[in-house]
Amino acid sequence: MSDRAFQEKFDKALVYKKEGKLADALKLYEELYGLLIKEAGDYAKSLEKSGSAEDGTVSNMPLFIQNTEEYLKSDNVACILLNNICMILAKAGNKKAAEKYFRKSLKYMPGGLDSARQDI
Repeated sequence: MSDRAFQEKFDKALVYKKEGKLADALKLYEELYGLLIKEAGDYAKSLEKSGSAEDGTVSNMPLFIQNTEEYLKSDNVACILLNNICMILAKAGNKKAAEKYFRKSLKYMPGGLDSARQDI
């Protein structure tokens, strides 16, 4: 998906969220997060010696996971998507799932949680 198409879908999800169409917004945010995860995996696979589950290289899986996570932390897109998913789930009353997504969003915060604490 092109950056423009991604942004258009993100903007549409935001409109849905503001209009109270939470199910529609959630569907788009989850779709975008899935695309981002795929993109991160493709990036990790492209790196030399990163390995993947598909090629059966078990010894390289930690490096593959590390490269995938570093990609997701490289900007704030994953964090923003997960926070939006979290907020919708919380509004819908699904506190347990909301907390799960919130914790995951902290994991992908660029600079980590320590960098956020410096802004407080």
